[in-house]
Amino acid sequence: MVKRTTSKNVMSAHDVLRTEVIVNQALIDVLIAKQVITEEELVKSIQNIKRVQQKLLKKSSKIVPLKS
Repeated sequence: MVKRTTSKNVMSAHDVLRTEVIVNQALIDVLIAKQVITEEELVKSIQNIKRVQQKLLKKSSKIVPLKS
C-alpha cells in the first residue's frame, strides 16, 4: 500500500536544519548551565571535530587507483 505525501507532512531541508540547530543550542545551553561542560571544552571539541572532518574530506578527494 502506497502512502501519499501531502504538503502538510513535508518539511523543507531548511526547516529540518533550523530545528536541529535550535535543539542543539538548547542542549548546549543546558550542559553549560549545569556545568557539565565549559564553553572552552565545547570550543575545543568543535575544533577537533572540524580537524577530523577536514582530514576525511582531503582523503575523500584523492584519486584511488583501481587494482587490475
